[in-house]
Amino acid sequence: MQVPYPLSTSPNCGNPEYSLRCDSHTQKLYFDTLNGSSYLVLRIQASVHRMVVKTSPWIPGTCVTQDMPISEGLWLSQTLPFNVTSSNTVFFFNCSPRLLVSPLNCSSASLCHQYLEQSGRVDPNRARQCVNEVQPCCSFLAGGMPSAYKIRLHASGCRAFRSILHLDTGKPASEWEEGLEIQWALYHPNLSAEPSLIVQEPRHALGTCSREVKNRSTARLGLKVATGICSSFFLVITATVIALRNFKRVSNQAKLAKSREDMLKASNGGKSSRIFSLKEVKKATCGFCKDRILGIGGFGEVYKGELHDGTVVAVKSAKVGNIKSTNQVLNEVGILSQVNHKHLVRLLGCCIEAELPLMIYEYIPNGTLHDHLQRKFSSFLNWKTRLKISLQTAEALSYLQSSAYTPIYHRDVKSTNILLDENMNAKVADFGLSRLAVPGLSHVSTCAQGTLGYLDPEYYRNYQLTDKSDVYSYGVVLLELLTSQKAIDFTRDQDDVNLAVHVNRLVSSDAMMEVVDSKLLDNEPYTTTLTSMKLFADLALACLREKKTERPSMKDVVETKIEQNQQGDFG
Repeated sequence: MQVPYPLSTSPNCGNPEYSLRCDSHTQKLYFDTLNGSSYLVLRIQASVHRMVVKTSPWIPGTCVTQDMPISEGLWLSQTLPFNVTSSNTVFFFNCSPRLLVSPLNCSSASLCHQYLEQSGRVDPNRARQCVNEVQPCCSFLAGGMPSAYKIRLHASGCRAFRSILHLDTGKPASEWEEGLEIQWALYHPNLSAEPSLIVQEPRHALGTCSREVKNRSTARLGLKVATGICSSFFLVITATVIALRNFKRVSNQAKLAKSREDMLKASNGGKSSRIFSLKEVKKATCGFCKDRILGIGGFGEVYKGELHDGTVVAVKSAKVGNIKSTNQVLNEVGILSQVNHKHLVRLLGCCIEAELPLMIYEYIPNGTLHDHLQRKFSSFLNWKTRLKISLQTAEALSYLQSSAYTPIYHRDVKSTNILLDENMNAKVADFGLSRLAVPGLSHVSTCAQGTLGYLDPEYYRNYQLTDKSDVYSYGVVLLELLTSQKAIDFTRDQDDVNLAVHVNRLVSSDAMMEVVDSKLLDNEPYTTTLTSMKLFADLALACLREKKTERPSMKDVVETKIEQNQQGDFG
């Protein structure tokens, strides 16, 4: 198996950050992940910067894979250039019943059942162990979210997983290709030092000496002349090839930039955003220095930059080598070009001439709502500030659904996508997954995408994206504001990992105050704040109702909160 650069099998080969392990005893190649698990490399696809690894073997006589007790599944470092691609459909087995209420598809119609029963790859006794009425099996599409870096197994979750590549439901399960696809980022010389490895070609004789001593000097002269002519010819050919390659590269870049500009114009009524040059963006970010990185998400990196006029900006790039993330950035540019609201992140422009499209938008200095709620900042968000943030977020989402020229469904509303400015005002960000509504239709039919814990379960089951899908996600954000807890947290009891389920259970037992962040009651009028929290929780649970028809619209949410605010109930 050929290992292409920059993949590395030793300190003297390739880039050590792209490390694979060659086992000298088995003569096989392995991909080592965090916490001790290794996966056999089945093939490497150099042209698309991807490799396929074999999922972990079963523990004999059980429905548990060997990576569960070793490392609790597959974990990748987000600081290294590998991630799970969206080409994988992952099946989980031997799961806790609590997952029946999760956004995963754990129903009897889940494709994992077809895999167990019809693929021929699972022993019938093990298949019975893997799934029954108590232990469901579940499936989901990997990549493009936190799951792009891990596929977690856990005693209170699921104990085994398998992955199918490019799943085609039209084919019988016996023809599904099993394997886990991992992609690596293109080597970026701006982000790390170029390895100093030099591979020397073996030297070959350029000619042979004449046997006749009297002609030796003549032969030497002839050899030198021949060598000079060959070298000159070789240099001319090399220069020509390099020139043709450069011309082709520049031509392809120009065509790519033109197609991207046409795409943006098509999504924005013939207009395009301000186009920044690549040179300008590189200068603003100091050549995409590591110390300028503000964050790394499922779809790429965000850098802090400063334009020549002193304007501080945030520059978002697609993840290297990921066509899907490239389209996400272009989609976000197209969406944001059409909207203008004080609580939406303002797009300044984009750069489309680079290999990866870059998006330039206003810099929001106070980080994400999620980081504030998880106490990653020294300042504490009091109740009044949280109410303000919740109302501003609702106004932004209501604008997208009701006031934009074409209604927009955000599809990834969560606390990490709500930024806070210098005055702690909310700015909704990250429109990479957003979709435009189709005039005359009540929903958009699309594969379920989003973030676990925030994903509308009805949308996940029916693949019908509606305005109420964002309402559900917004309801989870309200619970985060009320409790300062994470939407999904495996440190909670196994039945309470999902925050929406956790709070619903406590509210039904009249124990809501057990989950409220107690620090919110410090230095606040207790009775007034308590009443406000009760109304707040009622609104959150209304947004989280199982049936979308029973949830309020975002417009209703805004009107409710404004009315309560005017009455003094919300501070």
